[in-house]
Amino acid sequence: MGNGLSMKLHKWSSPAFPEKIALICTSLTDKSKRSIFRLKVSPERVLLRLAESVCDHHPVRLFHMEVAAQRDAMNCFNFLQVRVVVDDTSQQTQYKGEDSLSDLCGRKSCFYEVMRKVESNGSVETVSWEFFHSYRVTLTRHIRYHVIIECDKETGIRANIRGPFECEGSVVREECPKGSPIQLVEKGKPSKAMRAFAESEFKGKEYILFACGASRNQSVNIVNTGAVFHGHGNASTYIDCKIDMQTSVENSPSL
Repeated sequence: MGNGLSMKLHKWSSPAFPEKIALICTSLTDKSKRSIFRLKVSPERVLLRLAESVCDHHPVRLFHMEVAAQRDAMNCFNFLQVRVVVDDTSQQTQYKGEDSLSDLCGRKSCFYEVMRKVESNGSVETVSWEFFHSYRVTLTRHIRYHVIIECDKETGIRANIRGPFECEGSVVREECPKGSPIQLVEKGKPSKAMRAFAESEFKGKEYILFACGASRNQSVNIVNTGAVFHGHGNASTYIDCKIDMQTSVENSPSL
C-alpha cells in the first residue's frame, strides 16, 4: 500500500447492534488500495466482515465471520455457533476442523486467522475466539490487529479489539515485541461507498468451526462452491446454493 497510509476508526450504533466499529485503511497514493474491517456486536451475535484490495494477487478479498450465543435453561449465555465464509479467490485457506482457519495471500501480502482459545484457571475453563489480521504496507513493515470474542454468562457476547500495531517482518502470526500502537482518527458512521464495499456480495466457502452440542473432535465442513451470500439473519439471501457436507467424528466427551 506504499508508505503513505490513512487509518480511521469509525464507531456508531443501531437498535439491533449497540456497538458498531469499522477500521478503514487507505493508501494515500492509490485510493483503490484499501482494507475495511467491520464489526457489529450485540449480546446474542457478533458479525465480523473484512474486505480488502491490498493484495496484488487478486483484486478484492472478502471474509465473513458470525459468532452466535444463546441463553440456556439456567438463563446463562453460552456460545451457540461460529460460522466463517471465505471467498474463493485464494487457494491458501487452511482449515483445521474444530479450532482454526487461516488464509495467506498468494503474494504473502496479507494474512488472517480465526482461532479457538482455551484458558484454564483451576477447574474453570474459559473459551474465547480470536480473529487476527495483518497486511504488508512496505517490504519490511506490516500492520496487524486482533479481535478477542468472549461470552459472558450474564451479559452475553463481547468483542475487544487490540491494535492496530505497526510491526516489522512477516505478516503471518508471530510475536511482534516492537510493535507500536497506531493512533487512529475517530469518525462517526462510514460513508455509504465504504459500507457498500464492505458489504459486497461474494462467492465462497462456508465453514462451521463450532456448533453447540457437537463433540470436541467432530468437524463439519460445509463447502458452497457456487453460492452467493448477502446480508445477515432473516434478511439473508442465498443464490445458487449447492452444499457438499463432510463430517468426521472421533470418540470424545461432549463440550
